[in-house]
Amino acid sequence: MNKPKISVIVAVYNTEKYLEKCLDSLINQSYNNIEIIVVEDCSTDKSKDLLQKYANNSKIKIIYNDQNRGLSYARNVGIKESTGSYIGFIDSDDYVDLNYYENLMTAIQNKKADIAICDIKVVTNGTELISKCYSGNNFNLLNVINTGLAASACNKLFKKDIIDKYKFAEGKINEDIAVVIPALVNAKKIAYAEDTYYYYIQRGGSIQNSGFSDKRFDIFYGVSTTLERIKKHKKYKELEEALVYNQLIVLLIYVIPKEKNILKRRKILKRFNELSSKYHIRQNHFYWDFLMSCGKKHRIYYKMLFKLNCNHMYLLSSLLIFIYDAVKTIFKEKNVIKKDITMQDLISLAISQNQKAIPKIKVSVIVPNYNYSKYMYQRIYSILNQTYKIYELIILDDCSKDNSRELLDKIAKKLKKYINIKLIYNEQNSGSAFKQWKKGMDNATGDYVWIAEADDYCEPKLISSLIKPCLQNPNIIISYSDTAFINADGNIIMKSVIPEIDIQKTNHWRKNYVNNGLNEVENYSFLNCTIANVSSTIIKNGKYDKYLSISGNYRQAGDWLFYINLMKNGDVAFNHKVLNYYRLHGNNVSATMNHKNHIEEIKNIHKYILNEFNLSKKHRLTMQKRINFLKKSWHIKN
Repeated sequence: MNKPKISVIVAVYNTEKYLEKCLDSLINQSYNNIEIIVVEDCSTDKSKDLLQKYANNSKIKIIYNDQNRGLSYARNVGIKESTGSYIGFIDSDDYVDLNYYENLMTAIQNKKADIAICDIKVVTNGTELISKCYSGNNFNLLNVINTGLAASACNKLFKKDIIDKYKFAEGKINEDIAVVIPALVNAKKIAYAEDTYYYYIQRGGSIQNSGFSDKRFDIFYGVSTTLERIKKHKKYKELEEALVYNQLIVLLIYVIPKEKNILKRRKILKRFNELSSKYHIRQNHFYWDFLMSCGKKHRIYYKMLFKLNCNHMYLLSSLLIFIYDAVKTIFKEKNVIKKDITMQDLISLAISQNQKAIPKIKVSVIVPNYNYSKYMYQRIYSILNQTYKIYELIILDDCSKDNSRELLDKIAKKLKKYINIKLIYNEQNSGSAFKQWKKGMDNATGDYVWIAEADDYCEPKLISSLIKPCLQNPNIIISYSDTAFINADGNIIMKSVIPEIDIQKTNHWRKNYVNNGLNEVENYSFLNCTIANVSSTIIKNGKYDKYLSISGNYRQAGDWLFYINLMKNGDVAFNHKVLNYYRLHGNNVSATMNHKNHIEEIKNIHKYILNEFNLSKKHRLTMQKRINFLKKSWHIKN
């Protein structure tokens, strides 16, 4: 297969600390038909001096600007000087793996695509976190657009005639969006390069991490220009809403409140409203998805903020932000996660587990993992810290792309002499949580299984509290507790899930109970999923292959169907205390959910329940009201 030439454009301005690592990662690429065009933009540090080291390298062409002209100008010059048929961009403070362009080009050629795109590893003080280049479960145009990374030029390789159709807007920041997004939309095909990463270095002095200035409003020019360039696309309306949310609405949610001067913030809010009014941001369904992901108090705050600002009450909006920040400071969100956990902490807990007698009811702990090495110490700590002795620990890894396996091997080696620990690694990603649940249950030998998701956390008394009713009632098939929601840092953002699951206002979950499973479905779980998180449950061990297979047909509501099928076979126990913490990642929760498909899944599960259980016409009407409510909330037309 022939190797087309790739031109990589590197704009350099005051990045002397990072420049050598960046250029070395490009010079030593395994893909050899490559030219590196460096545009030096009148740096005031030693960047220009460092470039002399590379002046005689045949792969590098260095262009020196006569005055500082900005990133867009440098990129436009680079494209003009390029001789390759494919174009890549690298920021001079970032770097890539040595097979980076080999992998991107292979993806393009295998898929006969115009653009290849890959995930980003965000590097902060040596810590690497993977940011996916697409949302949801499927790689497609809309899911790529519906992320905050879509506009970046750096984690992509473009066919030249796709990317040079438009120039980067000189004198603007966020200049990528009006070039990159139209390129993605106009491409005949986009390829995803798996196991390939662009390394983005987060540093305090970069444009993205600097304080708020009027230049931030350049994003409105970018969005407006982008929408003009993609207006003929058949999915324009969906793309517009995704762009407005990810590029503009998040500005009001997260960026503008960082300005601490109330009067200056008032001016910023006014300018934001003037520029955003034509986009009707309060009607954006991604904004409403965001609200639904917030706890009740946060939801009230954001609704008020948007309403006040859209009604031109800028000073009140600014004061509201001040009050909200003050209240958060006074009533600081509780962090429930133990941090700075060491291997010795895990060993000590494992020794403690080893010293206890085997309990009457044995509990197998199953930990399904995919790319959660960051939370692995915390999760295993919370498991070994249980007051009830665990019988065995089974950890499943579904082909993680981070360093999970290396870490798990290290942990298992240290703990295996104290506890029964088993590692099960997939050679191919299963693509299904339910396949992993089945694999864990097939390997579990305890009486009950606890599926403890790798990124969640729990109280030390979770198992003992859930097992207590099972000791008295052997017919209990599932026992679960209330759940709180935490953010990526472990701070509580929703203190209880009960208000969210008790949509019929029954007060059923006000106290502990044991209920017949059929009664539980017919009166409560027929309408919506009433178990928020599998990590909050213990399940009687058994052969549930059929149920898991059925649930595997659903991407967003399959767990609900699994719990309902379990309830047909026994009793249900509930503990009203918050014993489990379900971790929500990132800010754009809506990016992981396709609401049209979600509603279709809910409708199909309602049909399944109507066929399987003895339900009345009243149940059917209640189900229809629920569907109508969701359609209205999610702005979905018939």
